[in-house]
Amino acid sequence: RLRRFSLAADVVLAVVSYGLASVVFSLFHDYEFSIALRPFDWGVLVAIFAITATFLWLGLYKLEAYVSRPLHFTTLAKGSLIALVITAFVTFAFKAPGVTDSRLTIFTAFVVFFVLDSFVRIRFLDHIYRADIKARPGGTLVIGASVDGSVIVSRCRELRGFAPVHGVEPLDRRRNGFDAEPALLEALAHAELAPRQVFLDAASLGHKAMFDLIAAAMALGAEVYVTGRLVSPLDTTGLLVRLFEMPVMRVRRVPSPGERLPSTKRVFDVAAAGLALVLLTPVFAIVALLVKHDSPGPVFYRQKRVGMNGRTFELLKFRSMTVGNDAGEHRDYVCRLIEAGSVDPPLSLVAPAGSSTVDSRSAGFPSAADVLFCTDEWGRPVYKLAEDERVTGIGHFLRKYSLDELPQFWNVFRGEMSMVGPRPALDYEVAAYKPWHRRRLEVAPGVSGLWQIAGRSRVGFDEMVFQDVMYSYNQSLLTDVSICLRTVPAMLVGRGAA
Repeated sequence: RLRRFSLAADVVLAVVSYGLASVVFSLFHDYEFSIALRPFDWGVLVAIFAITATFLWLGLYKLEAYVSRPLHFTTLAKGSLIALVITAFVTFAFKAPGVTDSRLTIFTAFVVFFVLDSFVRIRFLDHIYRADIKARPGGTLVIGASVDGSVIVSRCRELRGFAPVHGVEPLDRRRNGFDAEPALLEALAHAELAPRQVFLDAASLGHKAMFDLIAAAMALGAEVYVTGRLVSPLDTTGLLVRLFEMPVMRVRRVPSPGERLPSTKRVFDVAAAGLALVLLTPVFAIVALLVKHDSPGPVFYRQKRVGMNGRTFELLKFRSMTVGNDAGEHRDYVCRLIEAGSVDPPLSLVAPAGSSTVDSRSAGFPSAADVLFCTDEWGRPVYKLAEDERVTGIGHFLRKYSLDELPQFWNVFRGEMSMVGPRPALDYEVAAYKPWHRRRLEVAPGVSGLWQIAGRSRVGFDEMVFQDVMYSYNQSLLTDVSICLRTVPAMLVGRGAA
């Protein structure tokens, strides 16, 4: 409701402000103002688009924009200034009628708009937010035991609409693959009042437990937030990190198994993939010549992959390996990586104090040496197969900068993939999945995704699955555009690529 009213107010006030600016122009220039006689000024349409697009990008149509009045006001000022610059550039460049008469019209319109919009939002629409708070007196529940959880507790006590705040610490600190402990689910289900907001600290809760707690909290009608560095790019507006002073993601929805791709996502995929195929034609030609010259064999490599809801398709890539190579080593590595799962070594591999090192092979677990084949230039572990002899000379370059992935835009155009989503899995990967890993198959696979911009080969398999599922919980057109834009510098830098 706040989003609809805020959007309607912005559009109406943009039109009113533009009209008042025209009146001011007529008064100061001794000009008889007449709407009927003046040509239509399309500059007002540019202003409306610039305002709504900028405000959407800054998070001013989110519920959280109304939590802090100072933050709301400063974000309004920032958004109005950016929208002014965009509108002024377009209208000046293409000579809108209002600008032709007076260049001060645009500036006057935005000054009037900022004053009116600030008054309407902070004075009137704020009542809707406060009324909603009074109608749901449950407060906030913070589940976690790390420093991040403590910061959230103290921050929520300072903000409007989050009190009273209660914290619950998990007793089971096992990180991944375990169900949420019953005590935490009981704290949610049997609270005296159903909480308005629930914060889940990803630093102290296992990934599988997080999914269980999200489902339980949303069943109560609570707004669910997840904290942690792995989900920080999903706060595409930056509003939440400014509000809570740490990386926070709000859960928008939980996808149901078997659901279809949203129509807005498909339209974006077709438009973006089609544009990329046209613009990157010279790059395709150059890479094809390099691949053909470097080693004998075809230019493109086709491979069977598992997509959304378990459907298989043929993935298209530039060939980066020699022809006829054996994938057995990679298959064994992937299965060991999935079994190890997390960045943290399995508890079974930690030797008791005063004892000799545990033999992970005899214990039936992959050892750290089995999984961490190499490190990056700073000595940090990189989860990839080191010194893979199958990769060609040009293949190393293509993989480092993800150029071998470019033909997948054709898979997107055909509807087999999306621009943003989890990386499409191999069939032997899926066969090694644990039950909770299969949640990543509920989303269309993508050319880029959260893993590509916030981890790549530096996170373990469980962390990658967690990022993929969290993306599905927060998928939107704005999220997809943001991830696509952030993918370009990640590719150019080439760090952490497998």
